Amino acid sequence: MSVAGPGPSELHDTLRELVAAHGPGILADAGGFRGMLDDVLTEEQATTGDINLLVDAVRFGVLQPLGQLIDGGADPARAVEEAGARLARDRGGDDLAASSWASAVLGYAVGSVPVAVVLRHSSSRPSTGPLPPPAAWPPPPVAASADPASPPVGSPAGPAPYPAPAAFPPGGHPAAPAGAGPPRRGAVPWIAAAVAGAVLVGGGVGALLALSRDGDEPGPRTRTSGGPTTPAVDVDPAAVDERYGALSSRITAGVSACEAEEPGTGQSEVLRCTVSTGTLRLVTYADDAALVAARAARLDYRAGTLTADNDATALYEFDPERGGTTDPAVVYWDSRTALQSAQLEGEGTATIDAVVAAFSATAPRVAEPTAPAHPVLREFIDINMDVAGCTRQRTYFPGETEESTCAAGVDDIVVTVGRYATRKQLRADRKYYKDQYDDAVTQGDGGTWRFGEGEPEGGYYAYLDSSGETAILYWDWNSQDCHCYGVAWSFEGDLGKLESWWPSDD
Repeated sequence: MSVAGPGPSELHDTLRELVAAHGPGILADAGGFRGMLDDVLTEEQATTGDINLLVDAVRFGVLQPLGQLIDGGADPARAVEEAGARLARDRGGDDLAASSWASAVLGYAVGSVPVAVVLRHSSSRPSTGPLPPPAAWPPPPVAASADPASPPVGSPAGPAPYPAPAAFPPGGHPAAPAGAGPPRRGAVPWIAAAVAGAVLVGGGVGALLALSRDGDEPGPRTRTSGGPTTPAVDVDPAAVDERYGALSSRITAGVSACEAEEPGTGQSEVLRCTVSTGTLRLVTYADDAALVAARAARLDYRAGTLTADNDATALYEFDPERGGTTDPAVVYWDSRTALQSAQLEGEGTATIDAVVAAFSATAPRVAEPTAPAHPVLREFIDINMDVAGCTRQRTYFPGETEESTCAAGVDDIVVTVGRYATRKQLRADRKYYKDQYDDAVTQGDGGTWRFGEGEPEGGYYAYLDSSGETAILYWDWNSQDCHCYGVAWSFEGDLGKLESWWPSDD
């Protein structure tokens, strides 16, 4: 096929001209699309990594969920991020920023996405080189996406377009069998969830008191925030450690300086401290209602999060790499009994690992969750696996309340389980896998599975993906308040092994 040469120098404009000239059908064949890009794009317009990414976006059908989300009323910016996260998962990589860019570019080419969304992702995405080989188990953390402009969703009432399955040990992906390339996953849909607002404190900034002394002079330092009604606040490290001992035994570990800030509504004390990775904010609340409200605002369901809430205490982590954003890494924890919270927020290039290390150095009295927590999710796992073999990890998609990787007990089978905030999100996930199953050339024999007699209790779809290299098995459960899913992969493409491992009729 002959094609028109590139017009404007911007890549997204060139693709839009190609679609206008030759029709959207050019985005239906990955091989033909690759040849067209090689013919018309200059090295200045696109790197090999850019082209590979766009071709993969066509191969994995990124326009289908993108169009469905936008047609269903989703904001194009949010739809782009959701489709981008799915593409990143399908490619077996962790570059959600680049995948969202590819989703935006193709969406713009067919007229579904405004140019402002494309430019936003063009300016923020990293370079798109080849995907690295899978890391040793467990691999480093990865991310998903949240839009700071979106309204906060800290409860199951949030929007829920496309759900998602799967991810891997504490923030990473499973290693493929020895000698294999990067793992190729069956497409994994997902749902939107919004970013909850950070716990902000209002008011003016009090006087700064460095924790280091003038010379070696000992003694406490007490300053006020300057307002006539603001009480003196002792920011001496020993005094701060004592007041916030319910959160950590050494809350000022690694702190170089603290200052008192004027408390906001529902707060009786606020401290802002400087640490090597960024800032530590300590808050004492005026009453239980204020702490509960602050906790609810902080424990959002955006991608890249790890949460634990046992009512008495709560912990929240956000990994911006896995979340696919430039937002800072965050660790938050609190004590309802003490009416206090702490939040470590990274600055600059601080990673979640660095922020978690600063958190651990304080000897916190709240522990990171290591196992599946929701009781019905644990029951779901026990249907065909040992819950003791499951390890919590940061979520890969918005809307997931938790996610874990589980030992299958069989070589070459990798399993991820998770739970969504709502049944609507689970059903969207099931529909996606049902569509993949229906379109697959090679389908499994299990069909819809049941618990003994009666109506089907959930979805069960096993198939070989279009590459012929990966076998995928998806299942879920309609049990009340579960909203649970499981996905298993065989990277050797052994569909029979998957179905033998998970009998479809229990």
